[in-house]
Amino acid sequence: MQVSATDSIVGRRLRIFRVSKGYDLETLGAALKIDPEILERYENGVERIPPRTLRDAAECLGISLHAFFDPTSAKIVNDPPPGFADPPDDAAGDIFEVIELLEHFAKVKDRALRAEILKFVAFLASGA
Repeated sequence: MQVSATDSIVGRRLRIFRVSKGYDLETLGAALKIDPEILERYENGVERIPPRTLRDAAECLGISLHAFFDPTSAKIVNDPPPGFADPPDDAAGDIFEVIELLEHFAKVKDRALRAEILKFVAFLASGA
């Protein structure tokens, strides 16, 4: 089966929704009863997600199936939770960069190093 640009887009959106809900590959893979490596292949657009798996993923993530295909669905991830002020116009930009940062940070296992990374990022964000 040949994958298409749509498969790649759907896979990226699956990753966005998974990370925004706080699930790692292992957790969502277990919920979908698939190997985390296969889930990663879906997210990277290397393999087409079977319709039943996509439906199950939407159910696990609490989103509509349509969210994987709607061009405005990525906005769902950027919306602040109810009761929170809207972010300023110059707030952190591209959701894909945020997700990439989170994925790499999650791979750092040393707690002390993680704390130092957070301090460094906070320092950079302060503009000092």
